[in-house]
Amino acid sequence: MLRLFILVVPLLCVFGISSAETPLPTDVSSFLELRESCDHWRGEYGYDKDRQSDIDWSICQSCPGTDAKLAKLKRKYKNQESVMIKLNDLESKIESKDKAATLKFCKTTRKPEWYEK
Repeated sequence: MLRLFILVVPLLCVFGISSAETPLPTDVSSFLELRESCDHWRGEYGYDKDRQSDIDWSICQSCPGTDAKLAKLKRKYKNQESVMIKLNDLESKIESKDKAATLKFCKTTRKPEWYEK
């Protein structure tokens, strides 16, 4: 029984390690975190004026530039399947085509009282 244990445990460790998910590159993980925040806020409901202001500010902090960043990362990692699987799960075009209007709108948003950074 002890021999079986000594043979099986190392094999389980080897197979466990080889089947573990490979960590994503830092630039991809950072982008995915930002984009997750963006997507979260885009899905929120502004049930009153203050809540909508909070949502608008949060979207302006996390969403601008994500279309271009996503495209750039897809070009950079086009040959890395594990990265592309994560990137291809995201919508490619979420931003308004009118960047000037977006910038102007974002300048009018206010930082929420709850924001601590």
